[in-house]
Formats: sequence, structure tokens, C-alpha cells
Amino acid sequence: MSDKKKLSRHACRELIFKLLFAKEFDREADPEAFYDAFIEITEEPTADYVKEIFLGVCGSREAIDAEIENTSENWKLSRMSTSTRSVLRMAVYEMTGADVPPKVAINEALEIIKLYDEDSAPKFVNGILNKIARERGLIES
Repeated sequence: MSDKKKLSRHACRELIFKLLFAKEFDREADPEAFYDAFIEITEEPTADYVKEIFLGVCGSREAIDAEIENTSENWKLSRMSTSTRSVLRMAVYEMTGADVPPKVAINEALEIIKLYDEDSAPKFVNGILNKIARERGLIES
């Protein structure tokens, strides 16, 4: 069913993205139970990192969402696509709560959003993530 040792970090991030995307349609579900059911139903291979980041994002979602919304001028989260919200949440959490180098988190987010959203989405995501990273002092201005 699940293989906890053979996923690359990129594959882990793509699975985290899918989990966060799916969770948007069942917001009231307990994150741990949702994770377990998702993995069982989809039979996706997984890794400890996937569960750690997914649960971390779910546990910090209000703070992450506030930071994204405050950073994205004239854009409320509700106006963003589900794909954009999901990838932004993952990248912000990785940069700020998981000690992933900001450039790695941003680059991975861009690679994923290119696959799952409109052509204009990468530029939007890049702008928000770079602004958050600069404001937090994670990258130079």
C-alpha cells in the first residue's frame, strides 16, 4: 500500500499539493483521518515528510492564510484558484515551519503550479512567495 522510503522530495511535494487540494473540498475533516483515508483510497506511495508537512500546513492554516492574503495585494484567498492556494500554503509552511531553504520551496512551488494551473499562475505565486521570503528576512531584498 504505502512505501515510506522511495519518494523524492519533489514527489513528496506533489503529493502534499494533491492532499491540500483535496482537503479544500472537505475542510471540516480531521487532517490526520483525511490523510489516512486519502492514502488508503488513492494507494499513493508516501513518506513521513508528506504527512509531517501536510499536518503542519493544516495546523497552521489560519496564520498561513493571513500571511498570504496580507501579502497578495488586492487578492483575497477566495479569489485564488484552489491550486494556487494549495501550493502557496505548502511553500509558505516549508519556508517558515520546516526549515526548507526559501529558494528550494519557491522553485518547487513553481514547478508544481506550472503543471496544475493557468499560465499566469507561476508569476503570481512567485511574486507572493518572494515577497513573503523578503519580508521575513529569508532572502535578500
